Amino acid sequence: MKNATGSLAILGSGETSPNLVSVHRELLNGLDDSADILMIDSPFGFQENANQLVEKIIDFYKVSLNVDMKLATYRKIEELHSKSFFKSIQLLENASFIFAGPGSPSYASKLWYGNEFQQTLKNHLINGNNSLFASAAASTLGEYTLPVYEIYKVGQDPYWEKGLNILDVYGLSCTVVPHFNNAEGGNHDTSFSYVGENRIKTLLDNSYSNILGIDEHTALIISGKKETFKVVGLGNVTVLNNEGTHVFEKDSEESLSTLQKLLISDKKSSVEKIDSRTTEVNSADKATLKEIANLEIQIESNKKNNERFEMLVENLILLRSKLRNEKNYELSDQVRDILESSGLQIEDSEQGIQWKVTE
Repeated sequence: MKNATGSLAILGSGETSPNLVSVHRELLNGLDDSADILMIDSPFGFQENANQLVEKIIDFYKVSLNVDMKLATYRKIEELHSKSFFKSIQLLENASFIFAGPGSPSYASKLWYGNEFQQTLKNHLINGNNSLFASAAASTLGEYTLPVYEIYKVGQDPYWEKGLNILDVYGLSCTVVPHFNNAEGGNHDTSFSYVGENRIKTLLDNSYSNILGIDEHTALIISGKKETFKVVGLGNVTVLNNEGTHVFEKDSEESLSTLQKLLISDKKSSVEKIDSRTTEVNSADKATLKEIANLEIQIESNKKNNERFEMLVENLILLRSKLRNEKNYELSDQVRDILESSGLQIEDSEQGIQWKVTE
């Protein structure tokens, strides 16, 4: 286990709610305009409205946080070890901040477990970068993943899926349960992320794990660099272990060692339920796909830079025209000289002002 120096926010729900904007802002603080902010769409990749969800989250980051978010897409197990897969891995490896959120916990686990995604997400935190995992994505961070849909909606007998065990980089051994205090059931128990306390007890009797429960509209922020954790939002964070229950109330902040002592590893039987399909890709083919994916990223980056360059030139030309209309010929000529010294040829014609890059 390597000690992570990055920060991780685990949200019980409400990833785009106004009361948790400060959590996103804290993890983005200090990043410059060149930093890569990435979202993973895997948890909701199976949904018909996946594209709309991507747009909604990107818009949230743009409007509420004034940052441009990129997409690292991986929606289907059939994409494993494809060019698109390696492109997303490359994007994540260069990311300063990673977000993953709503959807299906078990679906996300099946896509991420046992391949490059799992280690990339760990390395991201180990190397001092920040992540925010909410709701379904938060459920994948521990030793086990709680398959909410299969148990609560489909009615399967309680079982665990394999988790990514990302929290191991902070010395924490547990299973994360978001929506911990959910009460939507009214006349039936929907706490513990909808499955209820009785079914959680059955799960723990079969294969024990410490539980890290995050209330709705609540965030647990772990700082590897400061070696602290704090609770932000409307609710609490609850630890269940062999010794009982320990509650960390909202606005509390403590040493990470406090949490580490409560979430000590307890050996248990392995989980075999998960069915992670793999594709046979040899090293040479992987290297080729990675090179193609990296080239595609560079092309897209150059295209964006070209668009920015064209916008800058057009704005300078508009400024020159404005200065000429105001008969400020001295400044107008200075703008023209700047453009021409940058290798651009400016021509005034009946059709308007034209420009081109000179040889």
